[in-house]
Amino acid sequence: MASQQSSSAARKEQPTAQGGVSNVRSRMAAWIQELPVLNFPSQPNPNFELINREKLKAVLATADPEARKRVEEDLAFLETEIMRIFRQRDHEAKLQQNRYRIYQIAYIFLAALAGMIGSIQAIALSHSPNALPFWAFLETLIALFVTYLATISGREPPLPLWLTNRRRAEQLRREYFRYLMNMPPYDEKEGYTRQTELAKRVADINRGVYPEEPSALQ
Repeated sequence: MASQQSSSAARKEQPTAQGGVSNVRSRMAAWIQELPVLNFPSQPNPNFELINREKLKAVLATADPEARKRVEEDLAFLETEIMRIFRQRDHEAKLQQNRYRIYQIAYIFLAALAGMIGSIQAIALSHSPNALPFWAFLETLIALFVTYLATISGREPPLPLWLTNRRRAEQLRREYFRYLMNMPPYDEKEGYTRQTELAKRVADINRGVYPEEPSALQ
């Protein structure tokens, strides 16, 4: 019982992403929660946030007014500078992940179906030869559908798109919290210079150029 509660709590504390587990699936086994969906949203959620603002307000309620003001100003700047890009990258990563899993499940299902029909053909060859053309036709249809699936999935392979966008989204997530917590390279800069540093690093990450990681021991 305790292990189930700890695993449930661990799932709740995982980094948030768009297209998460639905309320119905959240009560099911982990492998069911990871199954793809057919109605995945085509657009990012404009209201998606990395921080629960209500919980943050509760934490900051007893904080120093100057510190609270700085956090609120940083959040406002992060919303305009990084969140729009993060939502796009995070959504695209989840979309491609969902596509990849749909294709893999489809291939597994078709392979199992082809094997089953092949076995039926072997039985029909000795027991019902007149039905053999029908099963052979079904086998041909499956082969054609596999070819079609391979063609459409090969035009824009979802796996590299998933990994590319996920890496950029996670880099942007890290910059978000690094800026908010005033960690390097933002700890020794103030005002416009600090904001410019974030904007430059966000632009580099968004185009796939990952900035040099600052040392936390500087």
